[in-house]
Amino acid sequence: MTAHNPTDVWRRPERATVGPKPEHSRNGIATAALRIADDEGLSAVSIRRVAASIGAGAASLYRYVKSHDELVELMMDTVAGEYQLEAAGENPREKLLNLAHQGRDIMHRHPWLAPLLLTRPSMGPNSLRYLEAALSALATVDLPGPAKLQTVAMMSAITSAFVQNELASAPASGAAESATTSRVLYLAETLHTGNYPHLAAAMFGQAHSGHSVEQFAGIVANYLAGAGIPG
Repeated sequence: MTAHNPTDVWRRPERATVGPKPEHSRNGIATAALRIADDEGLSAVSIRRVAASIGAGAASLYRYVKSHDELVELMMDTVAGEYQLEAAGENPREKLLNLAHQGRDIMHRHPWLAPLLLTRPSMGPNSLRYLEAALSALATVDLPGPAKLQTVAMMSAITSAFVQNELASAPASGAAESATTSRVLYLAETLHTGNYPHLAAAMFGQAHSGHSVEQFAGIVANYLAGAGIPG
C-alpha cells in the first residue's frame, strides 16, 4: 500500500462542488487541534479527540482530514499564518532577523511546534507565503536560488534548536522540579572540582551571557553575516 502523504490535503478542495454544505472547516478543525496541543502536547491530539471537541463524530471528521498526519499538516500551516510577513528592516539581514524573532515567539506560543519544523516542514499556503516572504527579503542579495533557500532553512533550524533549548531549560514543577534541582546541584558541585575546565567555562559563560532575546538575535545575526547576507 502506498504511504499516505500529508500534503495530499492541499490537493483536495476544502469544499466539494456537490453534496451537502460542510458542517465544519479546515480552519475550525485546526484551531480545535491547536488548543489541545498547546494545552496538553501534540501526543494528546487525535482525530477522535478533535472531533469530540467540536461536537462531531470521528468518522465525519475523516471527510475533512484523511489521517493524523494531515491534521498535523493543517495545524502547522495554521500556525504559519501568525507571521506578519511585511517584515520591517532596512536591509535583508534585518528583515530576516525580524522573521526569526517572530518564529521564536510563535514556537513559544506553540511549544510542540519546534521539533516538527526540523523534520517535517509544512507545505501549506501559509507556510509557502512565509517562504516567499523570506526569499523576497533576499531578492537583492547576490546568491543563487538554492543558497537563498538554504539560508532560510538554516535560519529556521537555528530558531527551532534555540527554542527547544529554551523550553528544556524552563523551570519545572513538582517531581520534575525536584529532579531538575538535584541535577543542577550535582552539576555545580562537579564543575567546581576543576576537572572539567572547558565545560565549566561554557556553562558559567552561558549563565552570564544576557537575556535570551539578545542571545538569539546575536546567534541569528552572526549566522546571516557568515552566510553573506548584508546588514
